[in-house]
Formats: sequence, C-alpha cells, structure tokens
Amino acid sequence: MNLRRGALLLEVLVSLAIVVGVSAFSLKAVGDSEQAIDRADRRRRCMDVAASVTAMLDAGLIGVGDLRARLLPEVDGLPLDDGAAVPLELEVTTARTQWGGVVLMTLVVSEQGDDAPVQATLRQLVVLRERRAEELQEDDLLEGLE
Repeated sequence: MNLRRGALLLEVLVSLAIVVGVSAFSLKAVGDSEQAIDRADRRRRCMDVAASVTAMLDAGLIGVGDLRARLLPEVDGLPLDDGAAVPLELEVTTARTQWGGVVLMTLVVSEQGDDAPVQATLRQLVVLRERRAEELQEDDLLEGLE
C-alpha cells in the first residue's frame, strides 16, 4: 500500500510539471504574438503615411523636392503623423526611367524610436509636374458645384 502512495505522488508531480511547462510555453507564445501585432500595427502606420505622401505627390500638392528635408508634409497645418506616440521620418530617393517626366521613387518611412523601430518601403512610379495644384486655376464650370 505504501508503494502505491509513492507512485501516485510521483504521477501527480509529473503531471503538475507538465501543466506548468505547457502554461509557461503558452504565456510566452501569447506575449510574442502581442509584440508581433504591435509591430505589424506600427508598420501599417508607416505604410499608410508612405501611401498618403505618394497620393499627395500624384495630386500635385507637393513635389519630390519637398521631401528632401526628411520631414513629413503637412495637411491643414498638421503633420501626417500628428498625435503619434513615435515620430516618423521619411527618406526619398529617385531614379530615372525610360519615360520622360516619370521617375521611380523609393520612399522609406521609419520610426525615430530606439527600441526596435519599424519601417515601410514604397516604390512607385511618379509623374513629375511642373506646377503645384494650388497654382492651377479653377475651372469656371466647377465654380457652383459642391
């Protein structure tokens, strides 16, 4: 009878060790997935800013030269990353293409943080414009439309 109690105690200790090991592994996996989700969200924010800057270029609101200062453009007096916990920085490079007036732009938006900063890279063909959109006059036909 005494031998049976010792075997039962050993079984309980082994099963308890297995449960603790599985629990520790599960907690580590959950922690890692939370970090991965946060990193993916920060990278998505960088990509959104890169897409917004590219759309502003396509619309003629800014020029490629405006991006050389590595500062984000402003919309209504506020930078694109207004309210963000970590400020963003952009880097732009251009390369000529076989088509006149079209350049291949590589736009890298990155966080300025120290702890594992993320970045997003967007490569897109951009048409160079001679004038900004603000300099263009409105068409008289569109004056009364809202």
